[in-house]
Amino acid sequence: MKKLYFLSLILIMCITTKMMGQQPNIIFIMADDLGWTDLSSSNTGMGNGSKYYETPHIDKMAKQGMSFVYAYTQQNCQPTRAALHTGQYATGAQNGVYNVGSLQRASKGLRSSTAIIPHNQTNYLSEHCISMFETVKTAGYHTAFFGKLHAIKTGMHADTYLGVDHNLALRKETKATVNGVKVNNEFFAQNDDAKGWMFSHEGLEPYAQPYDADYIKNVLEPLKNGNDPWELEGTPKHLTDALGDAVVDYIKDRTQKGKPFFAYVPFHAVHVSILPRPDLEKKYKAKKSIDPRHNRADYAAFIELLDQNVGRILNALDDPNGDGDTADGIADNTLVVFYSDNGGFMGPTDNTPLRLRKGTYYEGGVRVPLIFRYPDVIAPNSINTSQEVHTVDFYPTLAEMAGASLPDPSVHAVDGKSVASILKGESEVIEDKKELYWHFPGYMDVRNWPQSVMHYRHSDNQHYKLFYNYENGAYELYNLSEDIGESSNLLEGNPTQPTLDLAIKMNNKLRDWLIKSKAPTGTWRASGKTVAYPPLNMGK
Repeated sequence: MKKLYFLSLILIMCITTKMMGQQPNIIFIMADDLGWTDLSSSNTGMGNGSKYYETPHIDKMAKQGMSFVYAYTQQNCQPTRAALHTGQYATGAQNGVYNVGSLQRASKGLRSSTAIIPHNQTNYLSEHCISMFETVKTAGYHTAFFGKLHAIKTGMHADTYLGVDHNLALRKETKATVNGVKVNNEFFAQNDDAKGWMFSHEGLEPYAQPYDADYIKNVLEPLKNGNDPWELEGTPKHLTDALGDAVVDYIKDRTQKGKPFFAYVPFHAVHVSILPRPDLEKKYKAKKSIDPRHNRADYAAFIELLDQNVGRILNALDDPNGDGDTADGIADNTLVVFYSDNGGFMGPTDNTPLRLRKGTYYEGGVRVPLIFRYPDVIAPNSINTSQEVHTVDFYPTLAEMAGASLPDPSVHAVDGKSVASILKGESEVIEDKKELYWHFPGYMDVRNWPQSVMHYRHSDNQHYKLFYNYENGAYELYNLSEDIGESSNLLEGNPTQPTLDLAIKMNNKLRDWLIKSKAPTGTWRASGKTVAYPPLNMGK
């Protein structure tokens, strides 16, 4: 017992010394459309990881850090990124982004009617918002953006709009003129007649050259895992590899400068179109799947391409200049986060045992993998099975880890709450953080409609989710701890009084949040009247 006590004391002293000393570098890696079951790790998905897809580098990161099994997002790309940058739900004053494109996506032939005229959302963050980048900059951080551009006005310079010092935000489509013909291809570099090899951002041009022998030998060979990268020689570079190149060079450069940095790395993989690297796809075409949910070789290859570049980033932290000597490594003073922007897109993958897919508020649409790694601060191979975490929580969490103060709430209110105390082993849950909210005042084909949703952690650590449908006033209640697939609506039939009491409690909390947030609801098409919030006490 004495030995255990002293070991615990030493660990606490190490953590305390570290947290009082240097500020950690922060790297936030976000996949695009990666589902909760799309990693092969057993840590992130409660043992539901894929038995076909291979993600050895991300799995290793999970073993080195802490995974959260109740990690959530918005239902698709744009609102998740807006929530991340602002720390606000879509109802926040500087956010207002509920969906990709608009809330008027009730495609003809998919919905027979739209009883509610949707709210007219904004598609971009307010220029008055104080972004996550700007907040960490107040603590002395250099900031960088590598990857998917979303929720930001086209043509707006990130360094003035969001507080980004090094901006490589771009789209996956590259417009070019090749042999006199205009093309607009996804993911692979294009050989433009005037500009040469290029992607959609000129800052990636140094990384757009085709795969050559040196690159294959020095970059791809050390990562091979049943694939033959030499088959790529002379072929166009994949955007995922080019972004990996840029991040690795940034790590090398910032290590030499010494100033703490925050790098946001939102990969475009594994969003459709599913266009992986050919050598990896060939590998999976030859591999027989033993997972009834997962069998698409192209998607599996895309996931492993993402994984290889996560591995490259982690390796660069160990050896920034790549000379084989890790004396200059910064991994021990770098917090790395791995996350996805929404659930898996049904078709390329299958989110079972979760219900449905990207675009919905069911678990398959909003529940994703989440890993934090920070050696000697975050306990390795740890899994948090209690605390729910939402996109809005990263802003205050990273600010606290960086030693930055949150903005004045009268100027920019942050909806999320920090989970830094959990990461540092000071608590298992945040006692005053038991609720998450979603609100959708419009339509999205067959996947989403006017509704509000609440996730609630009960005192017995049971997780529940309540849905309210504005069109018909119907409710759904699920116990996620016992019914992860949301197959049994507890309010159907003859619910027990304790179930009704819980539903009423959750309904009233949801209603209070909507009122406090001044959440828009749209208007009734027939009468022109504003759609009312859920009734108090469920109208009982």
